[in-house]
Amino acid sequence: MTEKVTPKKRKAVEALLTKADIKKAAQAAGVSRKTLYRWLKDADFLAALAEAEAEALAALSRTLVALGDQAVAVLRDAMRDSTAPINARLRAADMVLSRLLQLRELVNLDRRLSGLEARVNEEAL
Repeated sequence: MTEKVTPKKRKAVEALLTKADIKKAAQAAGVSRKTLYRWLKDADFLAALAEAEAEALAALSRTLVALGDQAVAVLRDAMRDSTAPINARLRAADMVLSRLLQLRELVNLDRRLSGLEARVNEEAL
């Protein structure tokens, strides 16, 4: 978090990440809703909030990646279980194919974006 953010504001940032709404976040941080709304207009506070959100998403992403192999194994088992209802097996197969196509699309978009960025950087020189 940025150094310009006070401990009280840091507590508010954490509360915003874990509470369902502004009122509950303000209560958890020990400030009024009005104060929290005012802080939400402050560039340093918003930067700290964005940084904390990015860190939380990165941690969540790492957790999901770690669960990936297990999830694929469950889908594989569901697809191969001939005693399972056909609709469950079809759903598992559909999920695998859908996610595979989404991954392919994301990889293609990343490749195209990287190419565009490289061209823009070349033109800037």
